[in-house]
Amino acid sequence: MSRRIAIAASLVLVGASASAQQELDASHLVPITAPVQDLGTFNWVTKRWVTPDRANALRAATTTVYNNTCTWTGANFYSNNSGQCTTYVDEGRIPSPSSPNAPAGATTDNNIVSFNFAYCTSAATGTVDIKVGFYDNLGGGCLQGLIGVPYATPISTNAVGYFDFGAAAGFPLPGGGCWSFTVALGNNGFCMQSDGDGDWDNFNIDSETFGWSFESDTAPAGTAASTGPVLAGDSSLSGVGGCTYNVPCGTDPSPFFAAHAQCGHGLDTEDRWWVNHDGDLWGDLANTGQTCPGTLPSGSNCYWFGGYPGNPFASFHLVLGSSGSCGGCNGTPTSYCTAGTTSAASGSCVAVIGLRAGSVPSASNASPAFIDATSLPGQKNGLIFLGLGALANTPWGPNGHFLCIAPPTQRTLNGNTNGTTGACDGQISLNINQELANFGILGQTPANGQVIYSQAWFRDPGSSKTTAMTNGLSVTLCP
Repeated sequence: MSRRIAIAASLVLVGASASAQQELDASHLVPITAPVQDLGTFNWVTKRWVTPDRANALRAATTTVYNNTCTWTGANFYSNNSGQCTTYVDEGRIPSPSSPNAPAGATTDNNIVSFNFAYCTSAATGTVDIKVGFYDNLGGGCLQGLIGVPYATPISTNAVGYFDFGAAAGFPLPGGGCWSFTVALGNNGFCMQSDGDGDWDNFNIDSETFGWSFESDTAPAGTAASTGPVLAGDSSLSGVGGCTYNVPCGTDPSPFFAAHAQCGHGLDTEDRWWVNHDGDLWGDLANTGQTCPGTLPSGSNCYWFGGYPGNPFASFHLVLGSSGSCGGCNGTPTSYCTAGTTSAASGSCVAVIGLRAGSVPSASNASPAFIDATSLPGQKNGLIFLGLGALANTPWGPNGHFLCIAPPTQRTLNGNTNGTTGACDGQISLNINQELANFGILGQTPANGQVIYSQAWFRDPGSSKTTAMTNGLSVTLCP
């Protein structure tokens, strides 16, 4: 998972009626010219900062399932709260395999093993107190189509992950500037559902999106100190879902970067967020119910900056890294299309293709992972071919045979099915990890989260085409 850097400026919450989305006064956007400093990677289990080599290894073992890091093209800001106990709630979406548009997700749930966020503060080192929570879906945000009309609360479920970065919790964050860092969770990862509940419902976008909260308990109201999350999500710099799975990253041209950085526009993040000020983080498993000093000028509400692209995009810097399914990444093997029947001379076989139990297809893991075509006619030549797109039951020859992979395709080595002549006990196998490591896929370097389609072809001399096909199989590459 890549670490992103953003830049900051101060702004103060102002408000009006609590019944409509509030615009933040642009006169309070004060640029800060120093770049955000990257602290590196912190191991949540050992409570130690890790070496760069170890951080690179951890990133290589994860798939980025959400990336919202492109800063606004006009300038770069952070959202500055004016008191203690202020909670921001933002949204995004981790796609499931049933998502209707790119990128398609790899799993129905996600073992989140790392996250990266950024903040700015004027408080002193050791006094910064930030709490971050993650939630499977929103209970509501601002009503779609009615700018700024809020639901009662934006969080409807308890936090699936909750992290206290305060000095009292043994994690004294640096102050006096703008910072980003990655939190590596190791075996303490938490599970987040894809598309809110595991699949695409196409019912209400709030039910499909996750929520995440940033609570600042840094300083009492009335002091000069303030803390807030860094703004991000400029869609002009990245396509939707950029830097997630195999969707290309955008490029952030901020002059405050040491080099032009790759960045993403988080899938289904919106130009607004919710702010609450009551001392009670929604879904907080600790749920202290503390009393907070001070009040926001307009209380809890939805906020924006007057509308992107003329103003900054009202979303926050966040990257989520996953090790795969919460039960362990298995490639989500999916059978599709239809297998035909061979000629009687070849045993009237209905051959099938599948992923061998225990195999984990991967773009980077060298451990063997086998795709098997079984119930083939014995003692025939055949092979497994691969592609990057599916076809649904495109007729190919007699006896119900179909082509299941869209061209272009990649052939693998020809082999013998072995087994017994006239029987359906033949088999062809392919070590998909070895194939991808040695040859890539159609001239491309495979990537974690990429979907690979496969189908087996084999000889059937008794049929009019003298060949036959299995069904199709799709697998998603694990870390």
